Amino acid sequence: MATIVIIIVVIEQVTDIKRFNNMMSDHGIYSRERLLIPISDPEILLGSTCYIEMDHNAKREVAVFYPEGHPTGNADSLANAAAAKKRSKQILESVRRSLHVDDGTAEYYLSVTEGDPRAAMMQFSEDLRWEQQQAGH
Repeated sequence: MATIVIIIVVIEQVTDIKRFNNMMSDHGIYSRERLLIPISDPEILLGSTCYIEMDHNAKREVAVFYPEGHPTGNADSLANAAAAKKRSKQILESVRRSLHVDDGTAEYYLSVTEGDPRAAMMQFSEDLRWEQQQAGH
C-alpha cells in the first residue's frame, strides 16, 4: 500500500510541475534547461534571495531561487534578458506611435518616467501644453 501512495504522490507532483510550466506532455520536462517547481512550504526560502523574472516558457513572472545565491548567466537568464529587451522595444514602439514622435523622443519620455508608458504619455502631453502656453504669451 505504501508503494501505491508514493507513486500517486510522484504522479501528482509531475502533474503540478507540468501545469506550472505550461506543458502538455512529459517530453517538455526532459527538453528544458530549467523547470519551475512549485513549493508547498515557502518557509524553506526564509533568509534566501529570490529574483523576480519573466519565464518565457511558463509565460509568467516567477520568483526564482538560485542555490548559488545569484543568476549564473546561463541560457535561461540570457533568454529572459532577450525577452525583456523585446518587451522594452515593443513598449518603445507603442509609445513612439501613440505620441507620433521619433525613437529618441519616446526613449527620453520613457527614461524620465522610469519606463512607465502611461506616465511617459502624460509627461509628453504636459510638456506640449506648456509649450503651447509659452507660445501664446
